Amino acid sequence: MGFVKSINSAFIKCFDFKSRASRSEFWYFYLFTTIVGFIGIQLDQLFNLQIMGIELNTSSETLMLGPMYIFLYFLFMIPSVALYVRRLHDTNRSGWWLLIILIPFIGIITIIFFLCLKGTDTKNDFGEISK
Repeated sequence: MGFVKSINSAFIKCFDFKSRASRSEFWYFYLFTTIVGFIGIQLDQLFNLQIMGIELNTSSETLMLGPMYIFLYFLFMIPSVALYVRRLHDTNRSGWWLLIILIPFIGIITIIFFLCLKGTDTKNDFGEISK
């Protein structure tokens, strides 16, 4: 699946928590949201718009988040969660596996591992292979 088609598919299927999503669909959308989020942060800093700050590690630096980034965060939240669930379905795992990220460190490593796995080539418990 191509870059633009992946983005369209993620927004069209933003409330679809039952089908499957290919690796390319997931990672292209992830790349898109990362780039757009970075641009949102840069625009907030360019216009000196600040709503909340996040302290970075133990240093005295603070990342200030503004309205553009927060708007984009909420815009991408539901399509992203749906895509995470559909990607787990492609590897024949329930979407409930997403809750493993609540376990510090090990959960995040595990979910990244699952998201990188190749999906099943045939029909699995969650339907036909995504096109």
